[in-house]
Amino acid sequence: MNNSPNIKQVETVLKYIKEQLWTGRLLPGERLPSERRLAEKLSVSRAHVRTALQKLEFYGVVRTFPQSGTVVMQEKMQVLERLITDVLQIEQYDFASLVYVRVLLEVEAVKLCVRNRTDGDIAAIEEALADFERNYPTENRVSADFAYHQSIARGAHNPVIASLLLVITPDVMRYYQRYRICDVPQDEVMFEHRELLRLIRERDEEGAAAMLLRHLQSLREFVETNNDENHFLE
Repeated sequence: MNNSPNIKQVETVLKYIKEQLWTGRLLPGERLPSERRLAEKLSVSRAHVRTALQKLEFYGVVRTFPQSGTVVMQEKMQVLERLITDVLQIEQYDFASLVYVRVLLEVEAVKLCVRNRTDGDIAAIEEALADFERNYPTENRVSADFAYHQSIARGAHNPVIASLLLVITPDVMRYYQRYRICDVPQDEVMFEHRELLRLIRERDEEGAAAMLLRHLQSLREFVETNNDENHFLE
């Protein structure tokens, strides 16, 4: 069953941060209170504070620096309210449903990217790929992986698809990172990411779609194997 008390706790943190930002009590570039202080102030657990901050970091609203705390990122302020609303609403869905929709959207996004991408889009995807490869051995691996896939979605030039993926993908990736669903060898992951870029650059629509399905295969297999269980996001 869905863990609604957890959702309420995370919602409390997200709404508090949104209020602080929109009232000007917390400005872009400023540091948020510590997890402990937020937990005490809002009467929630530190785990719920951490979950809320992780979501906001996935969406680029904040960024956490080692030993420096969590800082508001100015360039994402204009999308804060929509993102927080979407974060709260998406919690009610189960993991299998989110994966199914992610696959549908990403396949369509990569096809559209092949058709519509510009030289600027290719440069952005190349930059995201390089950043992912640099961060592969670090704790930033998942967020860098997300940024790479999002760069492809932006190259599709369909803002609805890009926005929907922006909402659902971080929770999907957080879940399967936690349970090590996609423990794929590094060389294979790197190859698939590079091949996706090559096929997009060469405008091979069917090849890019097939490579994306291969890239998501272990995730799809996990869902199919566990389709008799409701894996709700925590």
